[in-house]
Amino acid sequence: MLTQTVLQKSYLLDPSVKSDNPLPVFKSVGEIVSENLTLIIIVLSCFLLSVIAWYFLKRKKDQSQVEEPSPPIDPYEDAIEAINELQSQRPRLLPKPFVFKLSEILRVYIERLFRFPAMELTGEEFMREIASHSFFKNRYEDSLREFVKIGDLIKYSEERTDGKETDHLLESALHLVKDTYAKFEEEKRLNSGTVQAEKSQ
Repeated sequence: MLTQTVLQKSYLLDPSVKSDNPLPVFKSVGEIVSENLTLIIIVLSCFLLSVIAWYFLKRKKDQSQVEEPSPPIDPYEDAIEAINELQSQRPRLLPKPFVFKLSEILRVYIERLFRFPAMELTGEEFMREIASHSFFKNRYEDSLREFVKIGDLIKYSEERTDGKETDHLLESALHLVKDTYAKFEEEKRLNSGTVQAEKSQ
């Protein structure tokens, strides 16, 4: 019976007949991409357009926000404020750091107002610059020399210093700032008036 069945279905013995392959349960990435290629292109295009739109909107916003220029530094106002803060500081600084800070305030004021590197100079170099400067020469030279001399004694001496000397230096610095600024503004007005008078002639 079996032999008869085999003979009737001889193709079962034919090695050239291929067996059935089972259908795959999962699809490959390539198949998924090929089947959804249009959708993927649409999604990527939308994403790319969104990024481009965001970039241009951000750039436009940044350009529209013009930074307001910071107000110019007023050397006089800064110096007066710094001296007042130093004077009212509690507890008060010890004499050496107090004089270092006061000297720094005065030098920064002179450097900003008169445009020379006061902060980079030693006391001796600073006084040479003052002596050769047309504004300070024969006007504030002695006051500044006294300030530098007393200040250096306090800063570098091992002797103890009482509050009277630091108070004297503070008053001297305050007077120098106020007086030099008043003279500076007065000269500036006079020079401006002279220039205008020459132009009108």
